Amino acid sequence: MANRSKKDAAVNIRADLAKHIEAFLKAGGKVQEIPSGVSGQTSTSGPRQIVLSHKTSS
Repeated sequence: MANRSKKDAAVNIRADLAKHIEAFLKAGGKVQEIPSGVSGQTSTSGPRQIVLSHKTSS
């Protein structure tokens, strides 16, 4: 039964998303296709990872 509600939720989310996309396009919005491999990262300096703990192995 829980599986059924997850499927129903997914269907509702997809339908809602489709409505939002349609409204966006009707309002003059445009979709830009980004080629594979292009990054949105604008800065290459500084740390690239977040360290949550400094556990050492024993």
